[in-house]
Amino acid sequence: MGNQEVIATTVIDAGPEPIWAFLAEANRFAEWVDATKKMRSIDPGPFGVDYVYKEYGGIYPFFAKSRWIVTTFVPCTHQIHMGDDGKVKMPLDIRVESLEDAGRSTTTQTRLTITLGLQPRWFVKPALAILWPLLMRKKAQASMNQTVANAKRLVEAEADVTEEA
Repeated sequence: MGNQEVIATTVIDAGPEPIWAFLAEANRFAEWVDATKKMRSIDPGPFGVDYVYKEYGGIYPFFAKSRWIVTTFVPCTHQIHMGDDGKVKMPLDIRVESLEDAGRSTTTQTRLTITLGLQPRWFVKPALAILWPLLMRKKAQASMNQTVANAKRLVEAEADVTEEA
C-alpha cells in the first residue's frame, strides 16, 4: 500500500473569516473533528506556523496518540498540519474558498475542503494493504465527511447567534 488520502468538502453559509477563526481554535478540535477523541496538549501561543498540538484519536479500531504541527498558514485560505502517530504520517490540508458573488446573492458562502493523507511507515504497509480497501477507506471517508458536517453545523449556528445579537 502506498500513500492514501480522503477528501471531504462542504459549503458553509458564512464568510471565510468566521470559518478561519473557528479552524484556529485548537481547544475545540475534539468538538468537531470526528477522529479526535481528546486533546492531550495545546500550545499556549498564537495559532499559525510551528503551532504544535497533541491529541488522542483515530478511526476504529485504530486509536493512538499523535503530535501535529502547523506547517503552512495563509490566513483565511490555507492551512497544512503534519501529524504523526509513530506508525503513519498524516498531512492534513485545509482550504477555505469564498464563493461570494455580489451579483447573485447577499448570502456569503464559503467552501471548506479538508484532505487527509496517510503515509504509512514500512512496518505498517503490509497490514494497511489489506485493511485499507476492505475496511479503512470507508471508515476514513465517513469520518472526514462527519468532520466537515460538524464544522458546517457549528460555524452556521455560531453565525446565527452573532446575527441575532
